[in-house]
Amino acid sequence: MNRKYYSFISGGGIVLKNKKEQIDKAAYEIFQKNGYKKTNISEVAQHAGIAVGSFYKYYQSKEELFLQIYIIENEKIRNQLIETVNWNDEPTNIVDKIFDYSIEVILSNKILAEWNNPDISNTLHNYYSSKKGKLDNTFHQFLLKTIKERLKDDYDTQTIDNMLNVYELIYFIDCNITNNDFVNYAESLKIMVRYFIKGLLQ
Repeated sequence: MNRKYYSFISGGGIVLKNKKEQIDKAAYEIFQKNGYKKTNISEVAQHAGIAVGSFYKYYQSKEELFLQIYIIENEKIRNQLIETVNWNDEPTNIVDKIFDYSIEVILSNKILAEWNNPDISNTLHNYYSSKKGKLDNTFHQFLLKTIKERLKDDYDTQTIDNMLNVYELIYFIDCNITNNDFVNYAESLKIMVRYFIKGLLQ
């Protein structure tokens, strides 16, 4: 037992980490090129320089792998959005910037565009609807904090809580409806949020 433990600490752990990184890197490149449906595990394994059997030591399925890659890519792109937006601007301008960025940048990203793909969308939506998905979603947590900060000087606690509940409703809608379910969904959601913000500030 002690020898096995020592072996893991001295070398095995590093090997495992490096192999997983190889898989993630290969998967990112192939998913970005081919999309979810046209990518298969054997291709990822070959690109990563490992045996197919070794793949299953790290991921149980293509779905699980893609979810991991999606989360990493979403965090990266959303953090870029946070850096791009002037959060001291007028709230309606901020809404426009967020939605315009989403339409122009996120939907043109082959990995993130899979949000609307029925083959994998349920897995993505279920994760981001979960408690863990919400807590680990940097952009979601940033928006909650920013909304509180922007409202605290002008509204009482109950009103702020009500506004946060409306935001949570918008988040729920976004996790359950896609462009495949509703024509011009993204643009319609933008208009709804924009008018909500304008009404709030009147």
